[in-house]
Amino acid sequence: MKAELLDIMPEITDRERAEEFSDQLENLLVEVGGIFPRADLRMRAARCIRGLLSPVSRKNGWQLAEYGGDAEPWGQQHLLDRSVWDVDALRDFTRRYVIDGLDDGGRGAGPGGAGVLVVDETGFAKKGRASVGVARQYSGTLGGVFPCQIGVMAAWATGRGQALIDREIYQPREWTEDRARCRAAHVPDTVGFATKPRLAEQMIARTLPNLPEDRVWVAADEVYGRDGAFRVFLEEHHLPYAVNVQANHTVLPRPGWRHAARLVERHAAEDDWVTLPAGPSQLDSRVWQWWVRPIPDPEAETGDGAWARWFIARRRPQTPTGRDYYLAWGPPETTVEELVCVPGARWRVEEAIKLAKSAAGMADYEVRSFHGWYRHITLAQLAAAFLAVQAAAATRDEEPAPAPTASRRSCTPAWTRLPATQGDLADPTSPTGTAAIAFTAYEIARLLWVMAPQPTPAERIRHGLHWSWWRRCHQAVARACHRRRNHAREAEHPTARPPPTGPQTTAGPLISN
Repeated sequence: MKAELLDIMPEITDRERAEEFSDQLENLLVEVGGIFPRADLRMRAARCIRGLLSPVSRKNGWQLAEYGGDAEPWGQQHLLDRSVWDVDALRDFTRRYVIDGLDDGGRGAGPGGAGVLVVDETGFAKKGRASVGVARQYSGTLGGVFPCQIGVMAAWATGRGQALIDREIYQPREWTEDRARCRAAHVPDTVGFATKPRLAEQMIARTLPNLPEDRVWVAADEVYGRDGAFRVFLEEHHLPYAVNVQANHTVLPRPGWRHAARLVERHAAEDDWVTLPAGPSQLDSRVWQWWVRPIPDPEAETGDGAWARWFIARRRPQTPTGRDYYLAWGPPETTVEELVCVPGARWRVEEAIKLAKSAAGMADYEVRSFHGWYRHITLAQLAAAFLAVQAAAATRDEEPAPAPTASRRSCTPAWTRLPATQGDLADPTSPTGTAAIAFTAYEIARLLWVMAPQPTPAERIRHGLHWSWWRRCHQAVARACHRRRNHAREAEHPTARPPPTGPQTTAGPLISN
């Protein structure tokens, strides 16, 4: 008897794809379950990751516990504070998961199809003196000098996408020189002051064993590029790079090569600028004008294995006066078209940080301790990495959408029949001339929430009323504690309050008969 072929649907529906995303999330939670030694910790970690991927307005311990169905927030707070599990093992798992999931088979974002390891920092608005690393310091994310925490992040970018793979918290000297303050925030005594480039070197050293050999470039902004020791570290590890430097950076200690801005003004003719794309963007590609020149380095090695140095200037075609400057080091056969892809890939870390903050709640924590910060950030990076990897897989497997039937076309809502815009995928078989784009990371996060089991209306109401009562009781206790502390402080240090100004009235009824 002849066996019949397995009947497989020729196309995959959106529901089947959404169910696949849910299954992949469950598989991920099973894989990381071994990091948490107890069953209750595995359950809480799974609820935490699902909550980080949920549409909760602010993903702190209270709201994550409420979303996960807990009666009180103590379980989620215990996960980030006193529980015993290896956060470094979770960090290493996230790094391997991203590198394997974003593998593009040699069609990367850097020269020769290499991936790009991007380092940058981001700010987390935070007040008070008890939270680890909080100080008035500059943050480009916040747009100035504010009380905040600074986290140094590393992202891996390929042709498939980008995601965060490591993190370190920057602690100013006012913290590391006050050991009593550090001990109150549970900072280990072995942790001392380290600049941002030194923290970046620690992350790069941890990442190197997992990166593909001879297929890695490094990109960083001027905080790291102007640090000579950071560039030497990359060269010692044989990592090619293109890092941003300041306009007054000394290119070479010789006349005519001292300052980057003066070098461009004196030697860059208008015809020397070439217009090249620096990598894809959401709409089309990022097009800049580039001026690239090799740097003579008399101290460099000579021979067939010697690598070359370049000086790169970049400007926008619309505003030629505003320029950025880079120093690059890598194989001499690297072409200009390939070389400019490395500075163009630096924005990838900003996209990865944006995804982790907006879709995975990386900035919504309310922890104060040193280990609590690392635990929350690592869990959020794993949640964001899942979205990035699934979006890359959906893009790789995406096929052109079939033409809708006449009956389906007749019942399509009017608000979905939009005209074609820049960036849409043209589909001549579609009545609107457009087709749906591949699943994005943000859309996958929404579908995970849609596909999750929903409680019945009665359970949802009972659960919401319970949490409303719990929050109001807890806030009443907190208000009483604050008042008791303020009264004790005033009794210990009495201050003369100024007399009230303006007309004074005695207490009495507002309306008299």
